[in-house]
Amino acid sequence: MASAKTREAQECIDRAEKSLKTSLFKWKPDFDIAANEYQKAATAYKAGKEYEKALDCCIKAADYFQQNRQYFSAAKSFEQAALIAGKDMQKWSDAINLIEKACKLFQEHGVPDTCALVYERGAKMVEQVDPEKAAHLYALAAEVTLIESKNFQAADYAAKAARVYAKIQKYDDALKMLEKQMMFLREIEDERACGRLVVHLVLMQLIRDDIVAATKAFGDYAVFVEQEEKNTLNQLLYGFDNMDSREIITALNHPFIKSLDIEFAKIARTLQRKHEAILGRSENKNDAEAGEQSAVDDEAGLLL
Repeated sequence: MASAKTREAQECIDRAEKSLKTSLFKWKPDFDIAANEYQKAATAYKAGKEYEKALDCCIKAADYFQQNRQYFSAAKSFEQAALIAGKDMQKWSDAINLIEKACKLFQEHGVPDTCALVYERGAKMVEQVDPEKAAHLYALAAEVTLIESKNFQAADYAAKAARVYAKIQKYDDALKMLEKQMMFLREIEDERACGRLVVHLVLMQLIRDDIVAATKAFGDYAVFVEQEEKNTLNQLLYGFDNMDSREIITALNHPFIKSLDIEFAKIARTLQRKHEAILGRSENKNDAEAGEQSAVDDEAGLLL
């Protein structure tokens, strides 16, 4: 099987190289034939599991498509090269670079929807091995989609970027994406989604130890929040403002907090554990002080 596919690929390469030669009667190389033959060679090499050669042929196909001004085909070849580099060869950095090349061509030559989808596919491909880069690709997908005024889709990509940034504790970057998501959702007047997002914004500011910004985020967008959730957020912010760990823990134990998207539920749990520890230390200190006072009282009683 492998040797047959290798022979098939080599035949394609021979035809590609022949098409690029010039002569007395052929003044220009035929980039179209070369690109298509290299693309066929890449497919054959991939079937024969000769991934390095398949990758090389894909990139050559993309280059010749570009020289022939077939930019969509060039972008598709770069995308295929990215999949080979990533999924088949685990060359993740190369895969990301090839995804970005493909998307640049898609965007520059009038297919932003395809560009956004390829950014998303690239993000999913590398999310487990390079989550920060995956989040960046989701953010780029949001920007491209917004150009087409598709705010709902842009908000979805921004949410994906925010979740990945939150997962790797890049809270400043996550916050920026949440703020963009809020802007996109307000544009399409999705008040219910805005209400849920307010909770994410407040938690993100609190995990960053910025109670002032958390209070401001709640104040700016409280109109979107349901009354029960509003009461819980008021209790949470009151607890932080007054350094009352009991209030904080009670608020964070509310069912709607626990049912948030997993990365934001984890942030809530992190805050809860922190204040459970603070409360535990405070209670231990009070117990110790009470014990010392009891010992003093007992000693005073003996002296009497």
